Order: sequence, then C-alpha cells, then structure tokens
Amino acid sequence: MRMLRLAAVAAVFSAFAVNVAGGAPAAVVPATVAAVPGAPSSELSVMTYNVKGLPWPIALGRSSALLEIGRRLRHLRTQGRQPHVVLLQEAFIPEAKALGAIGGYPYVVSGPQPQDSSAAPTGSLDGEFRAKVHWSKGEGEGKWVDSGLLILSDYPVVATAKMAFPQDACAGFDCLATKGAVLAQIKVPGVDKPVTVVDTHLNARHASGVSTRRANEAYAWQVVAVRQFVERQVAPGSDVIFGGDFNLGHDRDRLAAAAKDGGLLPGGQEVIATMDGRVSAPSGSDFDFVVSRAKDKEYFRAGQGSRLQLTGVDVPFGASDGGFGLSDHLGFVADYRLQ
Repeated sequence: MRMLRLAAVAAVFSAFAVNVAGGAPAAVVPATVAAVPGAPSSELSVMTYNVKGLPWPIALGRSSALLEIGRRLRHLRTQGRQPHVVLLQEAFIPEAKALGAIGGYPYVVSGPQPQDSSAAPTGSLDGEFRAKVHWSKGEGEGKWVDSGLLILSDYPVVATAKMAFPQDACAGFDCLATKGAVLAQIKVPGVDKPVTVVDTHLNARHASGVSTRRANEAYAWQVVAVRQFVERQVAPGSDVIFGGDFNLGHDRDRLAAAAKDGGLLPGGQEVIATMDGRVSAPSGSDFDFVVSRAKDKEYFRAGQGSRLQLTGVDVPFGASDGGFGLSDHLGFVADYRLQ
C-alpha cells in the first residue's frame, strides 16, 4: 500500500534525486550511426537540456514529445548545426534514452544507476536531518529509477566517471532517483588534450514535496559533493564544461551554498553571467526565460596552458517553435572556442 500511495503522491515530483558512490566509470554506449561534421574542429558546442523524460504516473504522454526532440536534433545535424555534445537530465524512460541514437550521436554516456547507491549513513549530514525521514514523500524507499543523466557526443569519449549522492543525502521525492553527476573526457578534433564535460541534476525545492528548509539542507550537501567530485576527477590541465539542471533559482540559501569555496566550478565562469557585447546571444523571450528561471546552467574553465573562450549562446527549440510542448525546460547551447 505504501508503494501505491507514493506512486499517487509522486505526481507532484518533477525533479528526481540522488545516490551513487563517487568515481566509478560510467557506461559508454556506441550508437550505430556516424557523426556528421559540424562547426570547425577548434570549436565545441554544448547543450544542456532537461527533457522531462519522467516515468508514469509522474508524467503522461511523453513519448511523442521525446521523439520530436530526437527528430529536431537530427534535423539540426542535417544542417550541420547540431550541438557537438548534449547534456541531458530527466532522461529516465526508454524514449528519452533513445535520443542519442535518434539524434545521430555515436557516443552515449550513462549516469549513476540504482545499484550504485550507498545505503551507509552519511556522517557529514546533520543527524537531525537524517533522523527525520519523510516516508510519505519518498524518502527511505530506496532508488526506483536511475539518475536520468546522459551525455551525448559526436566526438570520441576517452574516459568516464560517475557519482551518485548517498541514499540519505536527498530530500523528498528526489530520493526516488539516483541523482548525482556523470563525467566524460572527450577528444575534440584539432585539440591536443581531451575536454572534460560534466552533467548533473541537483535536488528540487518545492517539487520535492518537503519543506524548503529540508530541501535546501540536502541541496547544500549535494553542492559540496558534486564540487568535490569535479575537482577530484578533472586534471589541472583539462578544459572543463560543467552543465545541467542545478535547480538554483533565486533562493538565497541555495545561492549562498553554490557560491561557497569558489563556486560550483572553482576558478570557472558561468555562461550567462559571462555574456557581454562580445558574445553572440539570442534576443527575445526564450533566452530571457532561461535567464530568469536560473536553473539550467553551464560553467566553463580553461585548463593550464590552454584557452577556453565562450563565443555564443543559442536556444534552438524556443517557445515560438513549440519548445514548451517538448519539455517544461528550454535547452540552450553554448558555443566555445578551444585553443
């Protein structure tokens, strides 16, 4: 009966959550299609996109929208405009996991799986927080789904790693998913060293179904964990691009947690905050929506002896093109120049 009640209550759950041990290799699944060259090899475009590929009964009728996302990615490819790398969140169901193949990406890296979860108590979490388990909100039930994280790449993936938050380091309905982070080192043609890309999805606030205070306490712990994971896995000489659904918004506590210890990517820059007159940016409501919502983000940092420069931003599937019929997020693409 508890499982049935949770399934019904979970209709308000839109931003799943947390689990796996740090540093384990992630699975790379080669697709059966060949990549079509896009922009010059010294350039790299990275899209971050929460595709709302949620399982029943949380979301209904997602198959057609997800198929359309794949078709649109493939259409961009026919024009040579496809993002070279796509960071997906909430890619839980099979139709979402097929986006790499539909879009023509030869490399697909999967994030943490339920079996990666650690059930050991997390000592660095507040004891009172761990003691107050909200069973009716999905806490303490284990992981029902994987992380929903996928990295799609046109270019060869030479190394991977993944990390999931412990089972108790989450709040509310987010605890039903194996959220965390997944990392891939990608060999971009014409660039000597692999570029590291990281994808993450952090704990929701209101959609978690618990108090803002509890959701924010879990969020603050996750920020530290994912920051440490990136710093541990990324060599000093590597260019790194870190994107995903950070569920940051304008909450003061979350902003403070994300700003600690040098930010989410110490020494890095946030794409939207970095933009100025020298960077090409779309005009209109689509990009304004991404900026104002402040959840979907990318950060970037050049490695030692290299240069990683932001050159532009685009929202390929905007509201005027039915973007909100595809997902409740608008994915955006950041263009970089590598030297």
